[in-house]
Amino acid sequence: MDPSAAPDLVSQARRARVAVVGGGVAGLVAALECAKLGIRVTLFEAAEQLGGIVASAELGGRRVDVAADGFRVAPGALSDLFDELGLRDAIVTAREAETWVAGVHGVAPLPDASILGIPANPFDTRVRRIIGWSGAWRAYVDRLRPPLTIGAERNLAALVESRMGSRVLERMVAPLTFGIHGVPPEQVDVDRAARGLNAALTRTGSLSGAVAQQLPGADAGPTRATVAGGMSVFVDALAQRLADLEVDVRTATEVTGISRAAKEWTLTTAAGDGVQVDAVIVATPERAARRLLAPHLPGLDGTALSPDDVDVVTLALDAPALDARPRGHAVYAAPGTAAAIAVVHATATWPRGEREPHVVRVTTPATDLADGDAIAVSTAAAAQLLGVDLGTVRGTHRARWPRSLPSSALSPERDEVRRVARRDERLGVVGAWIDGTGITRVVADAKDEAERIRSGLLWYADGRAAST
Repeated sequence: MDPSAAPDLVSQARRARVAVVGGGVAGLVAALECAKLGIRVTLFEAAEQLGGIVASAELGGRRVDVAADGFRVAPGALSDLFDELGLRDAIVTAREAETWVAGVHGVAPLPDASILGIPANPFDTRVRRIIGWSGAWRAYVDRLRPPLTIGAERNLAALVESRMGSRVLERMVAPLTFGIHGVPPEQVDVDRAARGLNAALTRTGSLSGAVAQQLPGADAGPTRATVAGGMSVFVDALAQRLADLEVDVRTATEVTGISRAAKEWTLTTAAGDGVQVDAVIVATPERAARRLLAPHLPGLDGTALSPDDVDVVTLALDAPALDARPRGHAVYAAPGTAAAIAVVHATATWPRGEREPHVVRVTTPATDLADGDAIAVSTAAAAQLLGVDLGTVRGTHRARWPRSLPSSALSPERDEVRRVARRDERLGVVGAWIDGTGITRVVADAKDEAERIRSGLLWYADGRAAST
């Protein structure tokens, strides 16, 4: 770039105006990426608090994550963002803990040697406890299958059932896909969920052999981490950075519509206010995003693709029986076999002070039950799946959260929505619903989409490229 172009870009940035609709992690990151170049940014959040599903509450005398509580460890956008926010030294890695599954077999731990619930050894004691001897022998048939079917199946359910049988699929794999992502195995793309597994299947000749070959080594390091004090510390740091950059953050302000005239957008709020900007980035959950985007993008008036919402009850417990982490970090139930979809023992994974309560989160299908009844159902489900006395309840919190398709989902419909939604240089769309779940992925996607929007504003202002 010609150095003489720099003043033009600076002045253009100062003239540009961007509105971000949604104050979850995706919206906060998108706002930051625009604001740090000098663009004037207004962020709207319908709730009173920023963060979306990265939320916390005071329970049992401490601040507790009540939804998302960690992230996948990987180099890239999120790691860089932690450095930018000065949080590198606050990162805390997860303690090793087992994952359990519940179903007609009872409650049992998954074998360590497994990927997506698929076992490397069908005769492992833990595997037999879940699927029985008949299921183990059926899974062993995988090693005898001919090579003609190897390495071509991307549908996780079809692959597992054809190679290892229905018991492995229903009792070991389905609880994880439903419990973690809210989708059945039929909607999971093997090549996205377990990169390299199909290729390993071709090399080894069996699915169990492929799993064994793809298992991480002993020196692979931790795969998950959080922030000391909880993930809301991350949200607070983002909010402070936006304040430093003079971003206009408006909480408790719902955007009810966006309209366009030439190259200018007008946002209308529930209070009837109108705000004019040059570009808009929509960072809300899917249903709200579709309502805003449908008048401007073809195909956005269709049915939502995200899984159904869930209720999450968080319990702060004085429960000595949980000190031993009896059911690892989480129990995921096979669909239809328990009142809860998942029970996560958060303090089995993350640091806990000696006198601090245990924290357990219970996920159930969304219901119309009153809070007291929903909490009672969740507490009973937690006691059943954890298999211990929950002691004294020191605090409870209930919230309803939207779910989104994982990045590994087999969803041509979402691929098309993403293609359509990202072809206007003055309209951006970010968030888990359009590109996949997980804070690591959400941050990377939000940075990329914000870069696309700000490049359009800075380099092609008024339809002309800046001087180079």
